[in-house]
Amino acid sequence: MSVSYQAVLVPLTTLMLLAGCAAVGPDYAAPSLPASQFPASFGELSAGLGPGNVEVQWWRAFDEPALTGLVQRALAANHDIAIAAMRLEEAKAMLRESRQGFMPRGGPALSYENRRWSEVETPAGQSRQNETWRGAVDASWEIDLFGRVRRSVEAARAQAGSREALLRGVQASVAAEVAATWFELRGIEAELAVAGDISQSQRESLGMVERLVNAGAATEFDRLRAEALLRSVEVTVPELERRRGASINALAILLGEPPQMFKPPAAKAGDQALALRTIAVGDPAALLSRRSDIAAAERSLAAATARIGVETAGLYPEVQVQGSIGVVTGSLDGMSGAGALSSFIGPMIRWSLLDTGRVRARIAASEARSKEALIVYDQTVLRALQETDDAFKANDAAGNTFGLRLLESAANREAARLARARFSEGEGVYLDVLEAERADYVSRRALTVARTRQRLAVVGIYKALGGGWEICAQAQQDCDGADATPDVSLAKQMIQKP
Repeated sequence: MSVSYQAVLVPLTTLMLLAGCAAVGPDYAAPSLPASQFPASFGELSAGLGPGNVEVQWWRAFDEPALTGLVQRALAANHDIAIAAMRLEEAKAMLRESRQGFMPRGGPALSYENRRWSEVETPAGQSRQNETWRGAVDASWEIDLFGRVRRSVEAARAQAGSREALLRGVQASVAAEVAATWFELRGIEAELAVAGDISQSQRESLGMVERLVNAGAATEFDRLRAEALLRSVEVTVPELERRRGASINALAILLGEPPQMFKPPAAKAGDQALALRTIAVGDPAALLSRRSDIAAAERSLAAATARIGVETAGLYPEVQVQGSIGVVTGSLDGMSGAGALSSFIGPMIRWSLLDTGRVRARIAASEARSKEALIVYDQTVLRALQETDDAFKANDAAGNTFGLRLLESAANREAARLARARFSEGEGVYLDVLEAERADYVSRRALTVARTRQRLAVVGIYKALGGGWEICAQAQQDCDGADATPDVSLAKQMIQKP
């Protein structure tokens, strides 16, 4: 080895050793909330809620095979999930690109130059026409002395983690939306059944009144009131049918299917009461690790912190090693000669001292974004606690309301039966029958709404707790494309569907 190459390699080796030093900029530490600002438990839980691990496949607790099938189909085919999966793949690709910063750059280079020099530029006795053929392999390598590349990789890795958390959030949200839409659809169908039942009863009452009018035992006023009550029930059906169609269309979109071709599955006949075992809600500490929006906010904070180091590295010199090996000749035939061999290697230091003001401004901006990300994280945690507490209270209110509606509906139904029996026996007036039947219809329809809201409240609890996305982490689950590591090929097929 010649002395010239030793003079290059000795400082180069020193720089490579220095590249293992700590990167500039702050090292990231996961945020921790003070005990005084973060509750140790959810407090005193209402009836039906208890401690324990949150149910993963929570929709199975409703014991509705149709709902379970819809959720699995949505997790496998929903377009929002596919979009989130592609965004995760984008972030992973950007991470791979960032890691390439540790590797040399360059490759083969071929060039030809035909230059004619002026008389002033041409040395005496040499030709003014000059040809140059060059074929070489050029390469450059940035020695990450101050951690710019390392911080870039750290930021890209955190960004990919944030996208993965957002994917899990979309999965949980889709599962909750499918369940909520299904229960709304079932509630509307129950209202339609009530309307049909009451309409049939009202037709029978109208026929009875018409017979009494013909016999002179009732007045035309009674007949008109009976007909008006029948029409007031029938007029609710078109709007309920419209809402039913909208719910079916919403389910179709969640499942990634055209609304015109989608047929909802048949619902299992169930009791009015919602028979669920105690809902395990865990504790606030587990909520932090389970809620995908909190995880995404934490990873975004990590990425923002790493970018401070990326900008801070701009205050220091950028060290590169450049090299080339190849041939340079004056003709194409001469490229095979030993004298055409050309090579060089050497370090290059670039230090933008005049740009210090700009770099410090970018550092300040990165620090502000990092502080903003921390505030967003804190706010996300607080909102998660709020949503959880709101969901608990909504569930408690929905359960109490449903119980009272049951009692109200039973009383009004019995009152309507007694009013009809009294009137048929010649006691009382028909106005009492009309009022009792109207109250019976209103209370029975209100009962179906209360039953739907009770189920929606349970869905709201699981959505607030962040459950629902882990179910496809197990290989035996039939929901390809819905686990934390998405089936990218499936997502691409979904995007490319005509």
